[in-house]
Amino acid sequence: MKKLVIPAFLSGLSMLATGIAIGYLFDFLIPSLKAEYANTALYRSMDDPLMYLFFFQPFVVCGTLVWGWPRIREHFTGSTGNMAFQVALIMFFLTVIPGMLMTFSSFKVSVVATVTWTVMGFFQVLVAALVFIRMSR
Repeated sequence: MKKLVIPAFLSGLSMLATGIAIGYLFDFLIPSLKAEYANTALYRSMDDPLMYLFFFQPFVVCGTLVWGWPRIREHFTGSTGNMAFQVALIMFFLTVIPGMLMTFSSFKVSVVATVTWTVMGFFQVLVAALVFIRMSR
């Protein structure tokens, strides 16, 4: 279990970095998103201390790998990339899709924001799985 904590931490960092990078990319490609995010009636401002939880979320997701990976590792074979893709799909359908359905149905966020978050979520869990699996082999 101890051997998995550092890979989980580094995969959390990679997940955070991927999310930030893709977020900037989408802000550049879809300028209306930046305006939507500036709506403090819907989103907290970056000055709000609770926004720090946003940066903690990837570490929580990757922390689940520390608990779950020893239990599911034997079900995955093949290259690191293949295993990471399979794990990413599982994480995507267990965490990202339900979260996006709840977000879109509960909050007045645009379809564009929800779709970009969904795409971003997939790439975040894919990168996190790649880092985690490569380091824990």
